[in-house]
Amino acid sequence: MTQILAVSTNWKDFPKQFAKLATAYPVRYVPFSRFTRDDVAEDTLLLIDFPKIAPGDLKMLKPFTKASENAAVGLVDMKSRAQVLQARELGVFHLVDRDDRLSNLLMKLKNVLGDYSKPDLPPGLPPKTAQTVESTSAALNLMSVAALSGTPLPVRLLAGSARDIAITLESDGLDTWLSAVQSHHSHTYCHTMMVAGHAVRFSKALGMAEQDQYLMGLGGLVHDLGKVKIPLSILDKPGKLTALERQLVNKHPVYSREILATRKEIPKAVVDMALWHHEFIDGSGYPDGLSGSQISKRVRLITIVDIYSALTEKRAYKEAVPPSKALAIMANMEGKLDAGLLRKFRSMVLNSDFGRIRRRVG
Repeated sequence: MTQILAVSTNWKDFPKQFAKLATAYPVRYVPFSRFTRDDVAEDTLLLIDFPKIAPGDLKMLKPFTKASENAAVGLVDMKSRAQVLQARELGVFHLVDRDDRLSNLLMKLKNVLGDYSKPDLPPGLPPKTAQTVESTSAALNLMSVAALSGTPLPVRLLAGSARDIAITLESDGLDTWLSAVQSHHSHTYCHTMMVAGHAVRFSKALGMAEQDQYLMGLGGLVHDLGKVKIPLSILDKPGKLTALERQLVNKHPVYSREILATRKEIPKAVVDMALWHHEFIDGSGYPDGLSGSQISKRVRLITIVDIYSALTEKRAYKEAVPPSKALAIMANMEGKLDAGLLRKFRSMVLNSDFGRIRRRVG
């Protein structure tokens, strides 16, 4: 993914509503006073804040902005003719008003960089699977932008995606679904759709009613929604998180509740799954330290498929764990997971094609 390098005279003057950009793209902030040629890699896009920009700063930036019409985006006061002319002289024609909303900046970046929500699907997929992965990715993107910008959440659209996933699994199978979503370049989208697929398939195998299967799918699609408030540099960090970074990541269930609580039509069971999927039977989980009967069956189920999905998915900094090893790891979490549900889950995984990913060669 392209890294965005935000440069300005003073970070304190950078538009506050755009600070959340770091949760949607890899972003680094550099003042003009510390900017050097080494800061600009091959796949860097400059986000230039034009107020108070000095002639020397313009001269320093010109070699990079003139390299390509899509090399930079400018933040300007659109009422200031001087700022607009400075941007054009520098070769920056993609402009966003500094008083604009985050959603409009995200739209501009999408036009310049391409749509990162679109999956890179492997050839030969059944049409239904390909269509559902693409439509679900688009729905997740709209949900993320709405959550970041404080606009109404597209709940009905995402609920429709959960239903489409259930129908797609019925026709094409879970292994096809997992192979398709694993190809998505976004770790967040990949994991979210894996959890949703596992949740729908497991709930069906347990004999849950059709509407409950859809509910579990919706729970899977929004279970990590709160992570939109956490910088990608932390979520995608290849090494061990610091204590402060771990503390921030552990807040994502609470962030999910805060976001979902704005919509009354979202079922309480879905909010519970988003808030409590990191709670453990023995009371050692977070954020509320629930235990035993305080944790519903739906939450226990989503916890199991969330852990299994995280273990078996491939990341840039880790290989996927084989299903048998993932199940062994989960079995060693003695007292934390619902033992009865885990046994049923294990039986299905080992005695069927449940959760097997057919990866592309090469």
